[in-house]
Amino acid sequence: MDRVSRGMLYPLIPRAAGTSPRRAMFVSEAIWQMLSTEHEDGEMEDRLGILQADLELFAEGLPVDPKYLFLLYPRREAVWEIRSLRPSPSIRVLGRFAKKDVFIATNMELRENLGGWQSREWKNVKRMACTRWGHCFHTYQPMLSINIHDLVTGAVNGKYFKA
Repeated sequence: MDRVSRGMLYPLIPRAAGTSPRRAMFVSEAIWQMLSTEHEDGEMEDRLGILQADLELFAEGLPVDPKYLFLLYPRREAVWEIRSLRPSPSIRVLGRFAKKDVFIATNMELRENLGGWQSREWKNVKRMACTRWGHCFHTYQPMLSINIHDLVTGAVNGKYFKA
């Protein structure tokens, strides 16, 4: 993938011993910098380590459910969030699917900064996900489906979006 060689995206490879990727996750340069830079705040450093482990769950191919992966409104934008819920602060990683089992993580935000699901802040982070996708992929459209099994192998049945 030329976006990797150009430094636009970084593959997230599971670090746990004995694991190998079963799905692909690529993170934006901004997310990569957050995950790979040492932070002076020890609590945030620990929190980002947990976030990375949560993201690696996707790449490892472990089952996903709506508590982990959720399609944001409006569905036609095909923006998904991965939820890293514990410990506080909760972190949301937004992105889109390039194809089945290939997630492109575009941006992230602390949940406490987002307000209600229809807030201006939520709209801004969803727009940012679409904008960063466009910078990487130009006219290539993300996969659009509300059927999780079209997007992720090994997904648990459930409701992955608001009606």
